[in-house]
Amino acid sequence: MPKMLLSAPVITISLLISATACAQSTDADFTPLIKARNTTAVESLARERVTKNAGDDVALWYLGRTVAGDTKKRDDVLVRAEQCIKDLPKSARCHHTLGSLYGAMAMSGGMTAGLKYAGKIKEMFVRAVELDPRHYDMRRDLNQFYLQAPGIAGGSVRKAIENSNDFGKLDGPRGQILRAEVHSYEKEFAKAETILKSIKPGTDADLAEALPGAMVNLGFAMINHDEAAKAQKLFEQQVSVTPSNATAHFGLGRALLAQKNFDGAVVAIERSLQMDPKITAHYRLGMAYQGKGDKERALQAFQQFISYQATGKAADDAKKRIEELKRS
Repeated sequence: MPKMLLSAPVITISLLISATACAQSTDADFTPLIKARNTTAVESLARERVTKNAGDDVALWYLGRTVAGDTKKRDDVLVRAEQCIKDLPKSARCHHTLGSLYGAMAMSGGMTAGLKYAGKIKEMFVRAVELDPRHYDMRRDLNQFYLQAPGIAGGSVRKAIENSNDFGKLDGPRGQILRAEVHSYEKEFAKAETILKSIKPGTDADLAEALPGAMVNLGFAMINHDEAAKAQKLFEQQVSVTPSNATAHFGLGRALLAQKNFDGAVVAIERSLQMDPKITAHYRLGMAYQGKGDKERALQAFQQFISYQATGKAADDAKKRIEELKRS
């Protein structure tokens, strides 16, 4: 009898430890790290959680989003995502994670890979939305697939509009953000800007935080389609409304750089880096200094850029510019 009394607490503690080890993660566990842009901590926590509990689809989702662009880490998470779907066939997170990983593989593999994975990406994203129709990130990624994929691979502006409208019935303001992104893709920038400015966050703190990001994305789209002067006005408005928004200052710098206002570009981009040293602005800063004729600072900026981003078109161009600057 005494042995039974003594063993009861031990059993209770064992059950508590087991329950803790298998506890399901929540978005709240990762949100502070995401806002701090501490991707290393996000990956570490997510990996720890899925190691303890293979069925922790929330942790797996964050792990997938963190390592998708890393070919060395992606394969392991891909296997986990495939198994997650088998174990949890009604998990939107598992399906969306796998779709995101396929998307990263398509982007890094060129047109052939894009066509190869397009069907799988669409299948996973559509299923994720079916399972969790209120999740904004999942809706947005499905929209981006419809807008970016060629028609032969399942892309469709009409479907993007339908997806935006369907989401709008569940979440009006965020549905409007998706609709604005469709207008932006169609180069209907005035319509997109009007929609975004009409959205009133009220007490929705997350929406209030998302809106400046949507405006910034619109500004970048304007620059990419030779509307730098309009983008400048948009970014100037954003800087006045949210002066601590480092990305808005960077966007202003990019708009000025596109118009060959090198002095203004340097000021805006340097300010963005002062606010957020993690922002990947050194490539454009190098271009601005090069435009000014300041070879030494241009060289420093380009070298700083490739120290944290060594691959890709921008990195290749930065390396080329470094060699040119060294020879001149």
